[in-house]
Amino acid sequence: MEKKYEGYLKEAGNVHLAYYIEAADTLGIKYEVLIPSLMAKFQTEKKHWYIINTATPLTNTPSTTIAKRKNLTNTVLANFNIPVPKQEILRTKEDAIKFFNMYKNIVIKPSQQLGGNGVTLLPRNKGDVIKAFKYAYDKSHANEDSKVIGEEFVEGQNYRLLVLGNRVIGIVRRKSAFVIGDGKDNIKTLIKNKNMERSKQLLKPILIDNEVKLRLQNLGINMNHVPKAGEEIILRYNCNLSTGGTTQECANETHQYYKDIAINAVHAIGAQFGGVDIITPDITKPSKCVVNEINYNPGLRLHYKVDEGEAVKVAIPIIKYISEINS
Repeated sequence: MEKKYEGYLKEAGNVHLAYYIEAADTLGIKYEVLIPSLMAKFQTEKKHWYIINTATPLTNTPSTTIAKRKNLTNTVLANFNIPVPKQEILRTKEDAIKFFNMYKNIVIKPSQQLGGNGVTLLPRNKGDVIKAFKYAYDKSHANEDSKVIGEEFVEGQNYRLLVLGNRVIGIVRRKSAFVIGDGKDNIKTLIKNKNMERSKQLLKPILIDNEVKLRLQNLGINMNHVPKAGEEIILRYNCNLSTGGTTQECANETHQYYKDIAINAVHAIGAQFGGVDIITPDITKPSKCVVNEINYNPGLRLHYKVDEGEAVKVAIPIIKYISEINS
């Protein structure tokens, strides 16, 4: 009887490791979960390697450090003429206000952080900017002198392109958390109901935080608002799966222009594997775009848990690639 993903999840104890051991099984590669929820060993006749959570042997220390620190990523990519948003280190709230006055439509975020924590998009006034600076500062993992960055807000949709070596193996459109009205329930209830659905899919819930409240304020509504039947309410600007976002597989509609940018971006930081986040208004043709960030140990769930399109089992080519390099 063919083993299902739920079986691998139970064995691995971790959604990321589960995809990798499932892929190894598919390829006939030996594996052993050494520490449940954390680490697995993989072995062929010629070599062995480890995967810890999402960390594979495909990242090195310099490229990891560059990708971790968003200001370094921005600097390196700009040096390679890869499009990036304008960005500055914000050391004080006064720096943040000055940056806001200069660009108006901005993002304030930690220079080191995962999963969209500490990010504020489109603060509306100086009070919002000061709150955003403090929020990012408190969530940042960076050193004292460079904890927060300001970034130009770029209009468009967010795409994740998963790069492996010289090719892109998965592409998804990332959509921010949203609810669809039924004409009777308020937004708070709609979120509660949607989170129950997400729980069944092993997805994290939609978070109700400052970003959601700011988004609703900008729409002129609040949590008690009752949307019309069929009306879609986008709840946040951030589109991370970990904060309630969804994904749509879109490899077939993606122009080669964006694939080349993603591959060049990963190679620019000295890596051979990474998740490249690109913002563009139209993925089907070359247009103004920026590389927002590079994920050095990208989670694979957003390629498997798609709302639209076919899930792509990206762990299979990754495990195959690891098994063949330097073997």
